[in-house]
Amino acid sequence: MPSKKNSHTKTTELNKYPVLQLRRDPESIHHYLNGEIRVLTPGEYQRIKNVIPQKRHRALFDTLIITGMRYVEVQRLWDHREWYLRKENMIHLSAEAQKKHKRSQQERTIHPLPGMFELLLDDFFEARKPPAESNWNRDLRKWAEDAGINPYGISAKSTRKTIESWMIKAGIMESTVCLRQGHDSLTSMRHYQGLAFTEDEIRDIKKQLTAWGILK
Repeated sequence: MPSKKNSHTKTTELNKYPVLQLRRDPESIHHYLNGEIRVLTPGEYQRIKNVIPQKRHRALFDTLIITGMRYVEVQRLWDHREWYLRKENMIHLSAEAQKKHKRSQQERTIHPLPGMFELLLDDFFEARKPPAESNWNRDLRKWAEDAGINPYGISAKSTRKTIESWMIKAGIMESTVCLRQGHDSLTSMRHYQGLAFTEDEIRDIKKQLTAWGILK
């Protein structure tokens, strides 16, 4: 007979997606933040990207994961191209861009970015405005299923939490990660440093971050 605690866990999982009846992937339980937000491995990131059919959605997916911006910030970026400083290849977010009650910074600058990042943003800006977050979450879950990945916990938060986790695991200074992402060190310590990745996954994380210019 399952324990009372296990029964509560299953109920919580089903309540998160009452219609879809989704449960956490038991083989990837170590890749959930707070048991709810799914962090991707580099291989899973590529698999999802490869099944996204439309160029504008691939551009949005890459913009989200490379910058680590909150979904609402990326939506506002689309309306404010001037926030991307092409000459310096960086994004400067004002207090208006963030509008987060608990933010620890009034402004922040997102850098470094890949050398050819402006080409990705050209695709992003030329496309339609990013969809409502609920629609994006629905699409992400579908693409995850198409890629053979359990969709439980995959949402607009996954890309932001993924890049943060990768940077911490790759050995980038916590202060650098916090400044880029716009939150305090306590949040980083609590949520990201305990995630487990295999040696192969850590190797792939470092390779991907190096390709993006984030890891030197």
